[in-house]
Amino acid sequence: MTEKKENQNFNEEEFLKKVEHAAAKGTGRNHITQFILACLPVLLAIALYAYYVLPKINAVNAGFEQLVHFESDADTHDTVLEDDSIFGYKAADFEDAILGDGSKLKKLEVYTQEVSDVSTITDTGFANWSIFTKTKLITYNGTAVYTVDLSTLKKSDIQFNEEEKTITLKIPHAQQEEINIPEDQIQFGDTSGGLLAFGEIKLTPEQSAQVQAGAREKMQAKLDEDHVLETADRFAILSVWELYSPIIKDVGKDCSLQVEFR
Repeated sequence: MTEKKENQNFNEEEFLKKVEHAAAKGTGRNHITQFILACLPVLLAIALYAYYVLPKINAVNAGFEQLVHFESDADTHDTVLEDDSIFGYKAADFEDAILGDGSKLKKLEVYTQEVSDVSTITDTGFANWSIFTKTKLITYNGTAVYTVDLSTLKKSDIQFNEEEKTITLKIPHAQQEEINIPEDQIQFGDTSGGLLAFGEIKLTPEQSAQVQAGAREKMQAKLDEDHVLETADRFAILSVWELYSPIIKDVGKDCSLQVEFR
């Protein structure tokens, strides 16, 4: 009775199905494991290719793209003289031609003016009597130099009109340097005086410097009265044009230069 009940509780067919299912499941896992092991060398090769080979290929491609890249940057220059597409172009830039090496830019001498003054030295003697008084003439010959400071030129001082092919250069006004009175250009006249005025007039170094300073002031007054600075300005325009015009012609043969004050 008990054996029959056990037989009824045990289902052989169901048991076999479970065994087959478990076997199939185990077989599938084995296949997956084998497949992964089989693919492992390929996966490793792909990883090495991506890590070592691809960057080099990308670098080669980038270099090749630069080699065959034909986009022209001619329009970044002041004026284009020739543009043959992939065969290159010829262009001109006037900023470099004018500014050049900043260390070489300096004051340009545009005009000089000779100027002189005669000073009278008087030395009175005893009690200011004329018979003891003596005088001496000193002639000071100096030169006033007018310059234009090219070291102040900036990019904004250069304007290029592509349609008219003109370059306008803005410059500062001429400036007068200190009047130069060379020592060998100082002329001392003879000493003259009253009947009892003997000897030469002697000046201390301080007195000589004082007399020369006074002569320089009179020279400056003459220059201002004659409006020499205005004359220097006219020569400044001409001098700067003569300096830079050939350079502009070398850069762009069809271009012309105009010089104006700021």
